[in-house]
Amino acid sequence: MIYASISLIVISAVLIVLSFFQRDKIKELEEEVEQLSMEVVQDKYKLERKIKVLEEELLVGPNHTDSVKSGQASEEEVAISLYQKGYTAQQIAQFTSTPLAKVQTMLQSAQKKGANSYE
Repeated sequence: MIYASISLIVISAVLIVLSFFQRDKIKELEEEVEQLSMEVVQDKYKLERKIKVLEEELLVGPNHTDSVKSGQASEEEVAISLYQKGYTAQQIAQFTSTPLAKVQTMLQSAQKKGANSYE
């Protein structure tokens, strides 16, 4: 009886140790979903930029300057939106194919605007 108890304890200890070396399949799935969502956001942003470029090419007249300004505003809005969702400035720069310095500048100006709106 003692041998059976000791062997069960040893087997359970070995199984516990082995469980630490098992891959966490849930974590892998979460990482894959995160990667896919980043790719979707990046693709969506690229498509929006291409559509804006096409719209700008088609526009003629005084509305052309308005469309350029709205394109810049939407780029900043996308960066702010991603930042609020918890993405870092580096990830945002990668998703939007925008230089990191420009993303940081947009985020800083947004924070300053937010601080000024509360005063």
